[in-house]
Amino acid sequence: MKIVQVDEMPVKSKGDGSGHAGGRGGPGHSGREIFDPTVLGRDGTRPDSFYFGISYAGPGAFMTPRHHHNFDQMRYMIKGTWHDPAGVLEDGCLGVFPEGTWYGPQDNPDDEGTVLVIQFGGASGAGYVDKNLMRKAAAELKTRNAGVFEDGLYKRNPGIDGPPVQDAYEAIWEAVKQRPITYPQAQYPTPIFVDSKAFPWMPVDGMPGVDQKALGTFTSCQYSVARYQLAAGARFVAKGRGVYFVLSGSGTLADGPFRKETALYLEEGEDAWFEATEISDILYLGLPRLSLIGELAELSNSAGE
Repeated sequence: MKIVQVDEMPVKSKGDGSGHAGGRGGPGHSGREIFDPTVLGRDGTRPDSFYFGISYAGPGAFMTPRHHHNFDQMRYMIKGTWHDPAGVLEDGCLGVFPEGTWYGPQDNPDDEGTVLVIQFGGASGAGYVDKNLMRKAAAELKTRNAGVFEDGLYKRNPGIDGPPVQDAYEAIWEAVKQRPITYPQAQYPTPIFVDSKAFPWMPVDGMPGVDQKALGTFTSCQYSVARYQLAAGARFVAKGRGVYFVLSGSGTLADGPFRKETALYLEEGEDAWFEATEISDILYLGLPRLSLIGELAELSNSAGE
C-alpha cells in the first residue's frame, strides 16, 4: 500500500523534448509523477512496473503524432479538452489506449488541460519500461549528437544508423532494450472514449451511502475502471490491484486523512478503508492481475524462442 498527497509533490516540466513521451510536450507542459518504480522503491524492470501521474498543459502545449504503444495507457480528463480523430476527451472522460491500437494526432489547441495518466504492460506480456530508464537513454541519444527530438519524433543526423525519422518513443525504447521494437496485434481497432458523466450512480451492495459508476472492463487482461461516490459518513473498502484517486471530498483513509488529489496504490490482496466526512468522488484505475501478466509474459517469451 502507498498513499500520496499529490498536492505536496513537486511539479516538473515536460517541455524539454526528451522525456518518456519523446518530446510530446512543449513549453507550458508539466506534471507530477505520483507512482513509478522509484516512488514505490522497486526495480523498474519488473513485469508489473507501471507509471501513474498527473499532467498539466496550457493551450497548445501538448501534442502527439499518430502512433501506437507496446503497453496499455489510460487517461482521465479532469479539466479541459484534448482532441483526437476518435473524439474529444473533456472533463470527466476516460480514454483507453490499449497496446497496438493506433491513435492521434492529438493536441489541446484551445484549452488548458489537466489529465491523469496511467501506463502499464498489457496482454502481450511486453511489459512497461520505466520512465527513468527512458530518460537516461534519451539523454544519451542527445549527448552522442546522433539526432534531435522534435514534435514527438526523433530525427537522426546524416550518417547515423537507423531510420532518418522515427517515433521518439520507439527510438528511446530501442536504445534501452538494444533491439528493434515490436508491436502486438491490437485487440481494439480504435481507442475507447468513455464519458463518465453519462453513467448513473448505482448503489454498492453492502456499503450504505456508497454509489458506483462502472465505466468498463478492458482487454483480455480484464482491468476495470470505476468512480465511487461516498455520502458523508459512508465507509468504502478499496481493494484490487490499482490506483484510487480522490477527485473531490475529504475524510480518513487507513490511518490518515484524505482530501482532493489524494492517491492510493494497492497491491493484490491489500485493502484500505475510506471514510468520508463530506460527499467524496473517488476514481479507480485498475491494473492487470499479476498472475495474468506472468502467464502472458511466459507465453510471449516462449513464442519468441
